Amino acid sequence: MSRTRPRLRPPKPTTATDMAIEEIDRTIRRLRDAAEQISGNLLELELDPNRKLLDATDLQGESAARWAEASASVAQLWQWYSLLDGLLDRAAGLRGTRTRLPASQLTELSALLEGASIELSSEQVPLEERDLLGGSEGGRRCTAEELLARMSVEFDQSKTVVAAIGRAWDTLVPRLSAARATLDDSAELARTLGDTEPRELDLARRRLSELAGALSKDPLSVSAKDIERLETSLQAIRQDLDSVEEVRREISQHLVDAHDLLEELRRAAQESKAAHQEALIKITAPAVPEPLCLDSALEQQLQDVAELSGRAAWREARNALEQWTTRARSLLDQVRRIGAENRAPIETRSELRGLLDAYQAKAKQLGLIEDPELSGMFEEAHEALYTAPTDLGQAAELVRRYQQALPESRSAREVLR
Repeated sequence: MSRTRPRLRPPKPTTATDMAIEEIDRTIRRLRDAAEQISGNLLELELDPNRKLLDATDLQGESAARWAEASASVAQLWQWYSLLDGLLDRAAGLRGTRTRLPASQLTELSALLEGASIELSSEQVPLEERDLLGGSEGGRRCTAEELLARMSVEFDQSKTVVAAIGRAWDTLVPRLSAARATLDDSAELARTLGDTEPRELDLARRRLSELAGALSKDPLSVSAKDIERLETSLQAIRQDLDSVEEVRREISQHLVDAHDLLEELRRAAQESKAAHQEALIKITAPAVPEPLCLDSALEQQLQDVAELSGRAAWREARNALEQWTTRARSLLDQVRRIGAENRAPIETRSELRGLLDAYQAKAKQLGLIEDPELSGMFEEAHEALYTAPTDLGQAAELVRRYQQALPESRSAREVLR
């Protein structure tokens, strides 16, 4: 017995009406998702700690102006969100749960979702978009998509203001607190040193107070560069106070080092004077500078530094010792240079003597040590170099003539044959 197969119904063709319903459902879902995201972002902005602090702060200047505008934008965003949510509620009610809708209802839904179905009050329309000749009660209608675009722009502007002010508070306030701690430590160090508070420290304190006030009331008026300049000035003040503190701790050793430098300067001056006198005695008309005479006040100035340190005038002691040390080192360089210039003629004579001995050794190697002419030239040069005062120009010429008179090694051997 054969069984009759059931006939399969062909799939129901998709109609234009079905497609419209699917598109409407997708649009409603997309707009609902966007509304949920908007709600979440607005709620997060409302709960932002900086936003709460902004509401509680009596802002001034640029920060007050920008926050007033941003705050108004946030309130407007909530109103626009309410309009969008209301539109979606109307769309959901009109859509219902049926799988099919009459054409008139589809047309109404399409007009609601895609047409200019949202009416903005005159206050909600940006000033640049208002009609000067429009009625006072008039408004402007827009589509849901246009409202989303408008809300996106307003939200970006509002969050930018909150973020900028929050960033200023989050990054600059800690740096300003650290600067205040540095200032307080420096002031305490100045008191410990028994030193009058540096004028720069008072100026930094005033500047810090100005920046703190501005950062509290108008954070957008304070830049990182402003804080950086204050930090730099405080670092310079602290380095100055640290150097004064170092003087207080090590003044005794500094004075010992200064006396050692003074003794080194005196020895160099004595050696320079001795070299000058030797050059005048042993060299004919030497072109040498006069030795430097040391200032007798150098010793007294060190005693003044010791007296200042005894009175705990550390800053004055440091400055006086630095000036003394700079001058003493400059004098030492000058004395050493003059001493070298005074020793130069004697050193030149010694070099000429060495050359003459080397040429004499060469003459001996060539077997010409007893050559009458060469021997005479050697004796003349030797006498010029070993008789005081020595004429360096004449002696150098005699040594050169003796050197030029010596034959080459090969010629010398031929002469001996």
